[in-house]
Amino acid sequence: MANSSSVAKRILSQDERKMYAAETQHNFRWISQLVATYSPHTLNSADRLPPELELWIAEIGQFAEVAYCPFMDALFEHREELGRIAFPLEHYHMIRGVELVASFKGAVANLPVSVVHCPKRCRLIVGISGTSRISHAIQDLRVLKTRHPTGRGYVHTGFWNLYQGIRAEAILAIKNGLRSHPENGELVLTGHSMGGSIAYLLLLDLLTDDKSPLQRGLRFKIVVFGVPRAGDVGLVQYLRELMASYRRQNGEESMKEYSIRGYNDGVPALPLLSFGYRHFAEQPIYTIDGRLYRIPSSESEHTLFHVVEDGDELDVPIFPRGGHNYYNRRELEVFVTKLTWIQKAEFPKAGWEERYMTLYAKHSHHALPDNWRSRQSIPDEHNVS
Repeated sequence: MANSSSVAKRILSQDERKMYAAETQHNFRWISQLVATYSPHTLNSADRLPPELELWIAEIGQFAEVAYCPFMDALFEHREELGRIAFPLEHYHMIRGVELVASFKGAVANLPVSVVHCPKRCRLIVGISGTSRISHAIQDLRVLKTRHPTGRGYVHTGFWNLYQGIRAEAILAIKNGLRSHPENGELVLTGHSMGGSIAYLLLLDLLTDDKSPLQRGLRFKIVVFGVPRAGDVGLVQYLRELMASYRRQNGEESMKEYSIRGYNDGVPALPLLSFGYRHFAEQPIYTIDGRLYRIPSSESEHTLFHVVEDGDELDVPIFPRGGHNYYNRRELEVFVTKLTWIQKAEFPKAGWEERYMTLYAKHSHHALPDNWRSRQSIPDEHNVS
């Protein structure tokens, strides 16, 4: 038997020590250690998600992470160049196979949102950025509750403000995406951190608004990562009722929810239960060492779990310290940092690649690749979009 809780405490490799030493963004491990609670329930191999579902979630997660980009139109226009080794989209092959329907910044704190069409799977994906600037963090800290317009509960004031700032444009973009591509039979909402909470508020609106662009029979998926609590018991119960009702009307497969919380990520432990907040997800998913486990609904408010697997499956842990920016077997901080270098390199002005690689060579904890000048993007080996 292998216990992933103990594996995570093993001695770090030299590369891992470099990776953690290079961290500049908050991973909220200290919050996890301070306020997160371990569930008395131990997860095991029977709770493990199928590998193909883990892969699908990781690929949808690319859109949650790319949503942090403040120059989405230019990113899509130059995605082939930016998909090369050492460039921002190196590990984001899904971006190459989609069409950008809309990208905008919300009226409150300029929260970035993107909407893309995936022709291969007839899918529309809405990606909502998490906290990436001080003005977002200010809203995160507005933890007093506001009564939700439905009258069915209370919502986090700051998250509600941010959602109100994107609501009209997001719903219009969804409507236009479904109209322009009537073959789309699936709508996916995704986001990391606060962006995932905003995705839940959008979901609630889409299921209650008489002017909602949803068409009967549309398959719905919400896929979020490291999400904080955003509503009280009343609002959480109301959303769960709406989701259950949608399934009854359109079939069990019409509404799927994947809310992933990671080992040592303190954000899902906030705001505190004592403040009256609860998680929207009825049966969330726990990730540790790159593996995903379904959490029983009775344990949905716990954010830490002991995991026991049979055999040697956990011999090679992924990102053993966990944290807020280590979902989907990727380092979100690396992507965001590369975006910063791209901007400093005055992308896409002439000479930006040389300036970017100078910054990469100076600051990255990864070695400068010899073949970075190649115009070839990373091959798409596992596209199950």
